[in-house]
Amino acid sequence: MKYTIGIVGLGLMGTSLAMALEGFRGARVIGTDIDEAICRRAEDDGVVSRAYAEPGRVFEQSDLMIFCVYAHHIPGLLESHGHLLKLGCVVSDICGIKGPLYEKIMPLLPEGITYVGAHPMAGKERDGYGNAEAGLYRGCGFVVIPTERSTPEGVALLHELAKYVGAARIAEAAPENHDALIAYTSDLMHVVASALCLDFHRDMTLAFAAGAFRDCTRIANINPEMWSELLLSNRSHTLTEIERLMNSLGKFRSALKDSDKERLLDLFAAVKANKEEMQSR
Repeated sequence: MKYTIGIVGLGLMGTSLAMALEGFRGARVIGTDIDEAICRRAEDDGVVSRAYAEPGRVFEQSDLMIFCVYAHHIPGLLESHGHLLKLGCVVSDICGIKGPLYEKIMPLLPEGITYVGAHPMAGKERDGYGNAEAGLYRGCGFVVIPTERSTPEGVALLHELAKYVGAARIAEAAPENHDALIAYTSDLMHVVASALCLDFHRDMTLAFAAGAFRDCTRIANINPEMWSELLLSNRSHTLTEIERLMNSLGKFRSALKDSDKERLLDLFAAVKANKEEMQSR
């Protein structure tokens, strides 16, 4: 039987992953989505060899199965269909939250199933099947998250997959460490972009906007359901980062309030040095 990769969820991320995995290990790629029209379209477009509205069909055929759905859907899917997983199947997900998710799903995994988490640092402002592209993961960072149900072979498989889809930087992290880091590099960034657009200067037009405005607000065209879930799931870590940001903003506010140029120069010097250090990591 040909090696089979199952993609659960054919939205932006899952469809792009299916496209990027064409030819990986000579596998056939199959998928499932709650929307039957998307399943038909994915087959017609050649994104997958088969697509099913019934998730169990993917569970029972996959040698590697990747959840590309909201984290809160995964426990229910495993409760309903986990018993269908093939012995030796490697299961993964690309969700932005790990610790709370894995506490729920590890007890649901049948014996003989390997689970290795993944988080490709990629995406777009617009979701959905129609916005997918094979090159979405090219040049991205990719975090592999071993769990208590991982094997060395399973971890190596996810590293191999990350390289195949074009990831430029690959790291490993424990679930809790992943969540703490993502709170800064992703969750906080979406909060900041959203806050900038929550209350804006009412006289502004795009004639007054240059690259700084576009860069700082690009991700504010946000998916409310997904980001509400992500932020609440990673609430404690994200609150820590918001407090740290507020402290930093306070330093700039204080320097400006006091018209203290020397303090501003010191702050910007520290910022420049920190940015250069971050770029080198």
